[in-house]
Amino acid sequence: MKNIAPAVEIVQFRLSQGRDERAFLAASDAMMADLRKQPGFISRELLKLGGGEWMDIVHWESIEDAEAAEEAVMTIPSCLAFFGMIDQASIRMMHVEQLKEYTAAA
Repeated sequence: MKNIAPAVEIVQFRLSQGRDERAFLAASDAMMADLRKQPGFISRELLKLGGGEWMDIVHWESIEDAEAAEEAVMTIPSCLAFFGMIDQASIRMMHVEQLKEYTAAA
């Protein structure tokens, strides 16, 4: 049975040595059409942290959707091109269940 709570995928990483940031952002844009086709995809944020660190935050309808997409994207060329620009040893990834959401509106 599918869990009904939304999930958030959080990935922190560095780019591979010598990778061009503009090319990386273009690869990120290019994979979005394929990522949007994944069941349960809600939204994605790509953040640049200080010190060369990046964070990719993807919102999914469930943990199951996030985990299924994690496997599926490993066969999609546009996703593989994006992943190929990341220093694989630097990746820290987690899937977390969203228990509450607070917004500016009451």
